[in-house]
Amino acid sequence: MISKKFVNISLIFIFFISLFFAMNSVIFETNLNVEQAIARVGEKEISRQRFEEIIKVLDDQSYAELSLEKKILIRERLIDEELLIQRALEMNLVRNDNLIKGNIIQTMFNYILKSSDSAEPTEEELKKYFNNDKDYFTSAKSYKLKVFSFKNYNDAKEAKEFLKSNNLDAFLNLSDKDIETELPAIFLTPQKIRDYLGPDSIKQFQGLTQGGHSEIFEINGIHTIILCLDVLSEFVPTFEEVSDQVKTKFIKDRDDALVKEYIENLRNFYDIEKYSL
Repeated sequence: MISKKFVNISLIFIFFISLFFAMNSVIFETNLNVEQAIARVGEKEISRQRFEEIIKVLDDQSYAELSLEKKILIRERLIDEELLIQRALEMNLVRNDNLIKGNIIQTMFNYILKSSDSAEPTEEELKKYFNNDKDYFTSAKSYKLKVFSFKNYNDAKEAKEFLKSNNLDAFLNLSDKDIETELPAIFLTPQKIRDYLGPDSIKQFQGLTQGGHSEIFEINGIHTIILCLDVLSEFVPTFEEVSDQVKTKFIKDRDDALVKEYIENLRNFYDIEKYSL
C-alpha cells in the first residue's frame, strides 16, 4: 500500500512542476508582448511596428540614425497620444463631437476604398461607361438672355411692336428698369434659367435664336419679354475629348458603390432596431 508520505511528496513535486511550466508560459508570453510592443497604456499596447515606422521616416529625413534619447522622446509622445485617445473614448467625444465624428467617418471611407484594392479601369471599361451615360457628358443648349419688364400690358404690347420694327431704343424706353429681373450676363442652361425665372419661362425662350424675342408673359404678375442675345448649341463630345472626365466619374461612381456595399454588409452584421418617429 502506498504510504501517505509518498503521496504528499508526489503532490508537492507535481505542484512545482506545474508552477515551473506556468511561470515559463507567463515569461514567454511577456517576452512576446515586449517584442511586439514598446509600451502599454491601460489595456492597450502601442505596437513596435508603428514606432519603427515613425523612426524610419525620421531617419530618412535626418539622414542619420536617431539617438536613444530621441527614440525615448518619440515613445513618450506615442504614450501621450494613446492617453488622449483613451480619455476621448471615455468622454464619448467620438459621438458627441461632430468634427471628430466626421473625421472618423471620412477615415472609414478612406479605409474601405484603400482595402478594396480596385484595379485601374481599362479603356474598354471607360468607353462602355461613357456610352451608357453619354447624356452626362453632353453640354446642353445654353442661352444668353436679357429680361425686360413693363408696368402694364399695353406698354409691353407697344414695346413688342418696336422690336418687330427693330426700333430697340424705343423698346428700351418703355421697359421699367426698377422692376427688371436681372440674369447673369453669361450662357445659362435651361435649368438655370428656370431657377431664375420660374417654370413658365421655359416655353418662352426655348427655340429662340440669336436676336429673337419671346411673347409677352408674366413673371410674378409682371408683364415680361425675353430677348435672346446669343445661343450655344448642344455639344456631344467624343470619348477622347472627355476621357479624363469619364475616368474621374467612373472611379467616383465605383467608390460610391463600394462604400454603399460595405455599409449594407454592416447593416446585415449588426443588430439594428428602429423605433417610431
